[in-house]
Amino acid sequence: MGLPRLTHANPGPRAHNDGVGDVLIDLGEQHGTLPSDPVTSRGRPHRFRATLAALSAALLVVLGGAAARAAPAGPVIVPARLGDNMFVEQDRLYVVSTGPGTNDSAIQQKIISMYALPAGELLSRTTVAVTGAIFQVTSVGPTVLVSYQVDTVGAEATVALAAGTDRALWRAPARLLSVSPPDGLVLLRENSPQFGDLNWFGLDLTTGRTRWTYEQPVQGYTTPAAVTDDFPHRLITATTDGHIEVRDTVTGTLVTEGDATAPSGWSRRGITVWPTGDLVLVGGLGGITAYTLAGLVPRWHSTVELSGRWVQDCLDAICVFGYRGGVQALDPGTGRLRWAEKRWTTAVEAGRYLMVNGSEGLEGSYPLAVVEPGTGAVHGDFGAWRAAGPPRADGTVVGLRQRIGDDVVFYALLDPARLTVRVLGTATTVSGDCQATTDVLVCRRIDAAVAIWPLTE
Repeated sequence: MGLPRLTHANPGPRAHNDGVGDVLIDLGEQHGTLPSDPVTSRGRPHRFRATLAALSAALLVVLGGAAARAAPAGPVIVPARLGDNMFVEQDRLYVVSTGPGTNDSAIQQKIISMYALPAGELLSRTTVAVTGAIFQVTSVGPTVLVSYQVDTVGAEATVALAAGTDRALWRAPARLLSVSPPDGLVLLRENSPQFGDLNWFGLDLTTGRTRWTYEQPVQGYTTPAAVTDDFPHRLITATTDGHIEVRDTVTGTLVTEGDATAPSGWSRRGITVWPTGDLVLVGGLGGITAYTLAGLVPRWHSTVELSGRWVQDCLDAICVFGYRGGVQALDPGTGRLRWAEKRWTTAVEAGRYLMVNGSEGLEGSYPLAVVEPGTGAVHGDFGAWRAAGPPRADGTVVGLRQRIGDDVVFYALLDPARLTVRVLGTATTVSGDCQATTDVLVCRRIDAAVAIWPLTE
């Protein structure tokens, strides 16, 4: 079957792994029982007790000068109240609390307290006036960026403020998508409640000056692509008639465009276009055609359906997940189906492996498994542990474990390559709202305060 051609225009089964899921040893690494499980020690014969006592005394003499093993570091406590919200980034923690009242009942004053991670040092307190709930906070240098709801209909806005003040630098009627500090650019999207009125903006970070705008076609769909350092450098727009355009997000200029054969279902079921690596996947019920992001040159075709599915990078494979579960892994070079598995519903890259979760319906969930991305073979599993936060540089992933109804969370480093669990400590009296970076675990406590536990040995 031949590949659809573009007409270009000039641009202006669970593995045997006995006990790995139950490896949980306080401040150590070995095979044993969960800290929350009772440990039943076998009674020793009476005649050995005297000998053991003597050996213990001798060991005390020998080790008397040795330093005791250090206790795990306690958390840094950040004050917060019920109703306060927290936002966690790799090196920043933001706590949003209610500020002083205003004369206008429609306007709310919020105080954004910014803390450094992992130390938990207070960096600034910024006051912002909003008309609805805040759903995103970030910062770049001395600038704090806040996105919030304008009203109950669905309008959104973003405001930039000088950190540590109540001074707004600029305000725009759109949601913040990403920031490119090297380019001093903020990427925003306006999603008006009015159908079809969807605009994209590139604004100057410091002044809020509009560098470029793009109005998405009414019968079109736009998605970010080419993400590096958390910033998408391309926007891909496809219309129901198969026209595709690629734009640069820094300059707003059209990079390339072309026409593909649009699946018949696009006008009824919606446009299905997914960026992955250096490819753009276009398809529907009839399969997938992959085009190069640079130039929109057709690369390969697959009979795997794209409608009702979502796509993500899985190391050296392309994972196509069904919204009702199941995954199919494709070769990015040829589109060949490498493997498929009905159990898995999510995947996280960790070193040279994928860490996957799944559901067994009424029987519960599968354990956190480790999978070879090339073959789909299960390397092992981590039982009831769940992965939290991004993978670390050494390939390990932060793991959390908490019993239902308990206020204690055990946190550890999960090593997918060696299938080991190194328990770092316990987070106590937590409400369950825990987020991890590669350096810290941040949880809300039962008293509403925020606690920061360092992820150190």
